[in-house]
Amino acid sequence: MRKYFFIFAICWVIFLIHAISIKHGIYGDGGGYYVYTQALFFDKGLNFGPIYNFMQHFQGVKGEFNRLFWDTPYNPYPIGTGLIWIPAMAVTSLFFQNRFSLIYEIGPGLTGIILVIGGLYFLEKYLQNFFSKKVATASVIAIFLTSNLLYYSSFEPALSHQPAFFIIAFLLYKTYKMSASFHNYLLVGALGGLLFTIRIPDSIFLIPVIYQILENRPKFKFIIVSLISAGLFTIPLFWSYYIMTGNAFRMPYLTGDVGSFSYSFKNLYNFFFTAKRGLFTWTPVYLFAILGLIKSRKYIFILTLGLIIFVSSSWASVSVAFGQRFILAGIPYFAFGIAEIIKTVKYRYISILFIFLFLWNLLTIFQFYFNKTEVIKDDNLTLKTFIIGQFKTPIKTLGLIKDEGLNHVFYNKLLY
Repeated sequence: MRKYFFIFAICWVIFLIHAISIKHGIYGDGGGYYVYTQALFFDKGLNFGPIYNFMQHFQGVKGEFNRLFWDTPYNPYPIGTGLIWIPAMAVTSLFFQNRFSLIYEIGPGLTGIILVIGGLYFLEKYLQNFFSKKVATASVIAIFLTSNLLYYSSFEPALSHQPAFFIIAFLLYKTYKMSASFHNYLLVGALGGLLFTIRIPDSIFLIPVIYQILENRPKFKFIIVSLISAGLFTIPLFWSYYIMTGNAFRMPYLTGDVGSFSYSFKNLYNFFFTAKRGLFTWTPVYLFAILGLIKSRKYIFILTLGLIIFVSSSWASVSVAFGQRFILAGIPYFAFGIAEIIKTVKYRYISILFIFLFLWNLLTIFQFYFNKTEVIKDDNLTLKTFIIGQFKTPIKTLGLIKDEGLNHVFYNKLLY
């Protein structure tokens, strides 16, 4: 357990420094979920007016900073994550009155960090069914330090990916040789329905979980219990869209309001290898994880990851995110492949490999913040430029700090 306290401390300190520095703790799509949390807790419904007004006129370290990325007749994002953040907001409200103060944005981030830590814990327990405790522990630490999970558990923990990651990790652990009981199947169904309410496309990640359940040969009555439970936990999603659009089955998140689907081989290639958030370019650990899955013959994991990659690579509106964040809930499956690699390769060589992958991850995070203009906004960014930037950006930034001072560089060069 000591390692999880250490991981928590790292994430918490980074998140706090980051949030206090730029004076907000909700980023990107997190704004869509935060709107739900605020409206439900303070306004007792889906009246988004007060929180929309605040987020559209937010004063950050560089003046007005718009955190809404869509027209506002309704909120296109799923409601699930907003519901999960309500307990943190309720606790915060016991001590602070101003609903629009920064402290209220800290709660969702803390919730995300806790969910990642919990997901890693249950992932380790699951891996111990197939590997030694040493290998399972090393795999969890390796996937955390070398993947974009490090970034999304520290710099931007207030998103929907963190609860989705926790649910998949927990369900993998829970459903492996699960005992037949009413309560178990009720819980599994509830979490499956909740995942749909949080991130609709991430329901694909439930395929291996369903496969494990069916391997247990459950009685038909237990399957019915799970289905009913899952259905009940999707009600908030359909209710919210009905209130906003008048049609419970009109889901703007899937019908083009925040993106559109475009199927092509080029999109698939770019998903893996582009300099702009390519899966293997930004997080090469996933390549080794897939090789490990092939070696271990975990075809159900490979199929699931293949399906989500197909869906994600076809989503035309690729955001300015750090790496391919749509894959985060699938990290438990990648971790299995990493465990297979660690089990197979000699300790000396695997240590060198993961030290390199960890350093690459840190350099990528560094470039993401200190060289945002090129890696995010430059349409002419090439793979060569990106790789050179990995090593050039730290040197360039140290020069700026020396010449212009830390505060000037930090506020005006890095964050906006």
